[in-house]
Amino acid sequence: MNQPRSSSKDLAMLLLRIGLGVFFLRPGWNKITSVSRLAGLWQRLHLPLPHVFAPIHAVVEFGGAIFALLGLFTRVVGALLAVDMIGALFLVKIHNMTTFFSQEWLALWISLALLIGGAGAFSLDAIRRGRRARDG
Repeated sequence: MNQPRSSSKDLAMLLLRIGLGVFFLRPGWNKITSVSRLAGLWQRLHLPLPHVFAPIHAVVEFGGAIFALLGLFTRVVGALLAVDMIGALFLVKIHNMTTFFSQEWLALWISLALLIGGAGAFSLDAIRRGRRARDG
């Protein structure tokens, strides 16, 4: 009886990872390919060290999308993307209440779910865990 519940959770985690990865793939790519424009946004918002943090922001979103889709370092990715969405909501979206209640909230909650729940069995994390268990 425990096996179906476990595979249901694994399937749910896979679907959450796919959803989050797809959500961040395009905007992450847009940020990677136009970091100077992103740095300009950071400057206009008076955020600290725009030429340092804008590239990090771009890599977190695009890299996070790829890693989420693969299920690699999923808890770390969940944490980074959750912080990214908290920043988006409370540094950018907060200035316009019509956009404050937006899809970034969904991305935040999915990121937190992956942080807490991990990648599940259908992931590279699970393969890595299996190898560590065999080698250890």
